[in-house]
Amino acid sequence: MKNFAKCLFALTVVCLASASANAAAIQFGATYGLNNHPDGNARPPQYGLRLDELWDVTGGNDIFTFDFDAADSAMFMSISATGDEIRIFGTVLGGRDTGGSYANDQYLGLYEVDFTYSMGVGLVPGDDDLQVLATMGSTNGGFIAPLAVMDGGPSIGGGQIALGETANGSGMTFRFGDENNDNGHRGFAGLSGWGWISVNGDPMAGQANDWLFTADPEPIPEPATVSLLALGAVSLLRRRR
Repeated sequence: MKNFAKCLFALTVVCLASASANAAAIQFGATYGLNNHPDGNARPPQYGLRLDELWDVTGGNDIFTFDFDAADSAMFMSISATGDEIRIFGTVLGGRDTGGSYANDQYLGLYEVDFTYSMGVGLVPGDDDLQVLATMGSTNGGFIAPLAVMDGGPSIGGGQIALGETANGSGMTFRFGDENNDNGHRGFAGLSGWGWISVNGDPMAGQANDWLFTADPEPIPEPATVSLLALGAVSLLRRRR
């Protein structure tokens, strides 16, 4: 399903617009398909997003992870033509990680994710990676929401949960690329995305809340206006399946 969703996305873009990719390591005005990173600390199962204590289920630290490579997942990241906005969005399978697998409970199912960095985005000095720096009054953020039960979502009902950005010690909240001098991030030689997240405004919710994903080496060039339409086509196909 995931590969078919990516193909449908690409076909929609090609039919609606013609955009050429440049030769840079990171292409602006393009959308990347996203996958799990092989080096997540809470693996297995592997994941591209981790949100601890998304719900307080037990007396301990409840780890929720989201599998970007699951058959029903279709996660993407678009970069604006000017390189100053990054949007991570799509549908993803996830649930409560019990150590090796997901708990077969009400939290297991499909979620919608939509997160935009529109402030503090720029190139890493001396490198070709993109980074996001914490800025005063930043509006960077988004949400995660369980999809309706009829779409295979968790039985906990709908409602958006706010996600925000959190900075590391150097003031960075997100980075996309292959690290300094193209050495790769955490053992992965290709393009990775990583950053820190707050849940419902709480940067300390749980032990870890972060992006950690890889990106397809070849993006889908596109005008910024196409992504929503293509994602809508994917969602419609899923409902008719």
